[in-house]
Amino acid sequence: MSWRSFNRLATLLAGMALAVSAAAQSGQTIRIAVVKATVLAPALLVQKHLPPGWKTEITYFTTPGDMTNALLSDSIDLAYIGLTIAAVARSKDQPIVVVANQAGKGTAIVARADSPIKSIADLKGKRIGNLPNSIHDILLREELRKANLKLEDVTLIRLAPADMPAALQRGDVDAFSGNEPNSTQTIMAGYGRVVMYPYDNPVGTINVGVLSSERITRNKPDMLRAWAQAHARATDELAKNPDQWADLVTKEWGYDRGATRRSMDNIALKWQMDEQFMSQMAAFTDRLKGLGVIQSTPDLNKLVVREFVDQVR
Repeated sequence: MSWRSFNRLATLLAGMALAVSAAAQSGQTIRIAVVKATVLAPALLVQKHLPPGWKTEITYFTTPGDMTNALLSDSIDLAYIGLTIAAVARSKDQPIVVVANQAGKGTAIVARADSPIKSIADLKGKRIGNLPNSIHDILLREELRKANLKLEDVTLIRLAPADMPAALQRGDVDAFSGNEPNSTQTIMAGYGRVVMYPYDNPVGTINVGVLSSERITRNKPDMLRAWAQAHARATDELAKNPDQWADLVTKEWGYDRGATRRSMDNIALKWQMDEQFMSQMAAFTDRLKGLGVIQSTPDLNKLVVREFVDQVR
């Protein structure tokens, strides 16, 4: 072999090595935390839409506060959860950010079917199942305020959304402000009745999103770009195919298919963070402050990072 041929071979091998190294660096594991809720099902399809070499590692959480701690300790990269914890964390100067929308709607105020409760005003003096600081809690408070009811006029009973249907059926509560498909489950079973879907207020329909940390946005922008594209495609796929969405949730999380499918009438999957989303987020954080959930309103330009979803093609 001539010296020139040797040099060409060495250059070729070096280039191949660099290419392999680059490919290895471009692919990595995306650590995703999820709460098992119908509105967050697109997290299950992110892997399907990622480029070759990337994969997801999903961890299930039940407590929003644990998700915040996991983000802050760099134990996870992304958290699919309600938007309240992002606002609460940011109000405490914790570097949590919202990097994508996930779904709107998903809340229902439900009363016992055999009760005389027909409107929010009828909740006066009643026991209401409620998860403090959740979007369902905030929307309930908005409706109570509109009906000129104070918190002292009702009895709020802390319940996890999954425990609300059984509490309503037993008569432990007269009503609840809950999520899906738990709300729809009570309707289909015959012991619950929808009082209202509480979206006619400035907070509107916002519900859940995807959270990350400033550290991740700073140190892993390539990962977030790959994820955002996959997140958008996964969300659009299920939004266009509700039967597939219901089948996925039933198979993976064991939810009742009938209630899950029907509950999708009260869920709007979306990943974009458009101007309507920003307006509703501003109203939402203002209400959190007005209700005393947070002491100061976070800067939306720091709380919401639209860079990655804005690059989705």
